[in-house]
Amino acid sequence: MSISPKLGQNMNDGIFGSDDSEAEISRLKRAATHRNWTTPDGVSLEVITPPTVYPPKEDTDLLCRALRNLGPGKGQRLLEIGCGSGAASLYAACLGYRVRACDINPYAVAATRANAEQSNLNVDVHEGGPGPAEDGSIEQWAGLNTHDVLVWNLPYLTHDQTIDQVLGPLEEAALLDTDQIGLSSRLMLQVSENQLLAKNGIMLLLVSANERGKQAELEAQKHGFAARYVAEHTFDDGEELRVLAVWHPYAGSRIQTFETVASTNQTALEHATTVGDFFRADVQTEGRGRRGRSWSSESECFAGSWLIASGKPSMAPGLMQILGGYAVVTTHRLLGIPNEGIALKWPNDVYHSIDDNLGKIAGVLVEGTSKGNKSAIVLGIGVNLSTNNADSRTYPIAHLNDQLPHISAESYAPVIHAVIASFFEQREGIRDNKNQDILTAIFAEIKRSQGPLGRPIYRGLSWQVSNLDDQGTLTLVSDDGQTEGIADGEDLIWPALRAI
Repeated sequence: MSISPKLGQNMNDGIFGSDDSEAEISRLKRAATHRNWTTPDGVSLEVITPPTVYPPKEDTDLLCRALRNLGPGKGQRLLEIGCGSGAASLYAACLGYRVRACDINPYAVAATRANAEQSNLNVDVHEGGPGPAEDGSIEQWAGLNTHDVLVWNLPYLTHDQTIDQVLGPLEEAALLDTDQIGLSSRLMLQVSENQLLAKNGIMLLLVSANERGKQAELEAQKHGFAARYVAEHTFDDGEELRVLAVWHPYAGSRIQTFETVASTNQTALEHATTVGDFFRADVQTEGRGRRGRSWSSESECFAGSWLIASGKPSMAPGLMQILGGYAVVTTHRLLGIPNEGIALKWPNDVYHSIDDNLGKIAGVLVEGTSKGNKSAIVLGIGVNLSTNNADSRTYPIAHLNDQLPHISAESYAPVIHAVIASFFEQREGIRDNKNQDILTAIFAEIKRSQGPLGRPIYRGLSWQVSNLDDQGTLTLVSDDGQTEGIADGEDLIWPALRAI
């Protein structure tokens, strides 16, 4: 038996030694298991799982339920990576997809082929897959066509050096991510570079809630993909698995870039026709902030606006605005800015601390129009990248190039676009963000930002932030237990910004 390059990589990483090769052969003498696996639709399929092949488990069921939510396959192309015994591929074929499957384990390839034939289902199975060492060309395992759906039950565990007992190389490959850059990052690179996913396609990735799993969401957004959790399962021991949906952000919308416009928000209000239309300009001559204040364009800046709602919005404008600020914070973290260097100031500003100097780096403005029974809401974001006239400013401004010298508006735009879509885009088959989850995340960020900004001053007293509601209203609590709901940021003074 030959060991695939990826399994050889496991040995090179020190997880396995030469003795494991002989032990692996002995494992193959174990009997195959036979199981009647029930699909989410209640159909029973016999699945035979030979030794060293990953069988259908709770994670398979979770991934298949997420696949069912996408609706019938209707002849669309689906690729399953790491098919194991083939349960998910069999279910996809039952839903009407044209299924291609791959696995680095040759016994998994044989099992999936046999199980598909036994169930009279058409699944095209090949050996190979993405990994730290090349295991066949991409065409070998992914084929020559783009795919409408891509699914992968990612190896979601990390190797614990303190554990002496491990499974064999083939079984551990289904569970452990030994890739130094992470399999999720490698997947995003290969999907984007080789156009594996159709324009309107969706990836469903099963990951753990551990750090390696969370990295999959970040890697997707860093590579310009929108990403959102759409299903989860918690075991009795507290371990949580999630399904991450990944897609091209606002695939049916326009992206337009201008050298100069008066205001990207105004341009979006006048010309956007489809939710997700994105307008960006190198220079805004009449950029504006809240209450009509001017937003001055630096020597280089990012200025962009999105049509995020048409008709009755599902989210209050105040919440949209602070969520836009949170999207900026998320983007800057993705790009490498540490937590302690970022502050989200309610209701719409982002500050950076550079060499202990706090400066405004970004602002957010939500605006809307109504004509008859039609309405449109746009979200505008301005970010300072660099300047040649810092000394002329009467208040401190931070610039992203001071921390990320190589960032430009062109490289910044696809990342912020992906993050905005992750938070705001509504797609059939992909569960919307839950407002409560959004509120929890934003409020945690506002509370953390009290560190660099200080406790807000209201009516001459120092207060603690205590809540954010679904209208975007901030609740404060005083040291003696009084509470106040604040709807306007002009009512607050943040100690670190007194001189600004």
